[in-house]
Amino acid sequence: MLHDPSSTQVEVEALSTTSPLLALLEENNTHQLTELLANQQSAEIARQIAALPSHLQSQIFYLLHRKQAVAVYQLLDSKVQQQLQEDFQKHSEYNIMKNLSLEDKKQLFHFLYLPSPHLEVSENQESNYFPSNPFAVTRRRIGWLFVLLITNTITAAVIESQEDVLQKVVVLAIFIPLLLASGGNVSIQAATVVVRGLNSDRATQNQLLPVLGREAIAGILLGAMMGLIVVGEALLLQNNPTVAIVVGVSLFTISIIGTISGATLPFLFQFLGFDPALMSAPLSATIVDVLGVLIYLYTARAFLHI
Repeated sequence: MLHDPSSTQVEVEALSTTSPLLALLEENNTHQLTELLANQQSAEIARQIAALPSHLQSQIFYLLHRKQAVAVYQLLDSKVQQQLQEDFQKHSEYNIMKNLSLEDKKQLFHFLYLPSPHLEVSENQESNYFPSNPFAVTRRRIGWLFVLLITNTITAAVIESQEDVLQKVVVLAIFIPLLLASGGNVSIQAATVVVRGLNSDRATQNQLLPVLGREAIAGILLGAMMGLIVVGEALLLQNNPTVAIVVGVSLFTISIIGTISGATLPFLFQFLGFDPALMSAPLSATIVDVLGVLIYLYTARAFLHI
């Protein structure tokens, strides 16, 4: 059965009487059409786009703001999504998105061209985290582990240099593992979140300062909450208010340093060309160990007048 071209025109004319989007599109009223789209819910826009003829769907879709376009795209049927991708590929100079900023074009282009998981794996064999050869695993990690070993030795040297403080107030030694473990956990969490953002392109080098600001605020809040809890624990264990305050203040400070360290290192490693996932978390935790001991024992000196 042959397709009658006139039937498509009839369908468009019928739709134009019921679809305000299509009516404005036929009038070439881009400004009013953009305003109308901005005030509609994503689900409603997706429904209207799906009801349009395929050759008109992209014209409406590419008038959407980036965030709105992403939300609408996810609600569309897979066939409509495929049609939009094919149409996008035909417009190499982005003429259909002339009203979008350069950054919006890049973001939407990236969204529509996310590689398939199987292709990503096949094209990136060198960064495979599960090579079959155990010697490859060892070679990949041994250098960084030596760095961590040396850094941990520095932690031991710092504790030894502050031995006089621990001898005068032996109870301080009880809380060192608690402080270092808590600070390490905070830094590892921050590093993990940032690494995941970098790997998924949700975070870029240009977002370093906003990320550090966010993590610093998170560190302050986390440090305050954990500091109050550990003050109570220290009072219950030792019944020494001064030591309890030393522990609480130290944990508060360590938490802030931990979040900033954990958020900074992934950006640094990516900038230097290293794999952020391989080293960011353990190195940030080790840095927190060294600085945490110094902070704790010097805080003790200040409060206990040693």
